[in-house]
Amino acid sequence: MKNWLLFIVVIGFYMIVTPAFHCGGYNPRENCTNYTTDTVLLPMEISNHLNGINIYDTIKFSSSVNDTIQPRNSNKFVYPFTALNSNIQAYKVVNNGSGPTLNYANIEFNPLVFEGQFQYYSNQGFGFLYNRNEPFNYLKGGLVAGRSGLYLCTVNINNYYEGFSIYQSCSEYKLVNYVNPIQQQKQYWDSLGVSVLRLNGNYNQDIAKKSDLNYFFVRIN
Repeated sequence: MKNWLLFIVVIGFYMIVTPAFHCGGYNPRENCTNYTTDTVLLPMEISNHLNGINIYDTIKFSSSVNDTIQPRNSNKFVYPFTALNSNIQAYKVVNNGSGPTLNYANIEFNPLVFEGQFQYYSNQGFGFLYNRNEPFNYLKGGLVAGRSGLYLCTVNINNYYEGFSIYQSCSEYKLVNYVNPIQQQKQYWDSLGVSVLRLNGNYNQDIAKKSDLNYFFVRIN
């Protein structure tokens, strides 16, 4: 009985002094007098779609990420990506009578993986897990077009965190997928006459802004 009581006391003390048991988890800003934030761009190349593609053609994408990463406004550092993954979400651009909006368009595409793996989870879109060959991470895949129209696709890091960030010595580094501005096909914003696209029926949810880095348009004939 005494041993059991001692065990309970020890566990209780451990829960009090261990940060993992604290409500809200560890806050990296608590002990920082000069907390900084920065952004790390993870490139995603989109090919063969600039002049429009036909039904059953494949929009190809690829990404190579080194463990030595370069933030936009600070020094390089090494971070081992043990399970790096990205999510691609497709939307069809439609006009609901008051202007262009977006509808989910996952069923209009079939995903392919050439290097990497599918990442299955309950979220919208297509999840892809990078192949790791330390210190590099590789992903190659495609989206087979099934229906004609104008589409917008967003690319997001999805590593089981909402807005994946790396925390190191009083600094936060937000990871963002980056598509080359030419491959984004920004000229479609001019033809649409808007600079923000929202989900149809939910005008408070911005899906993409013209200034964002992580999307691309594709015209399917």
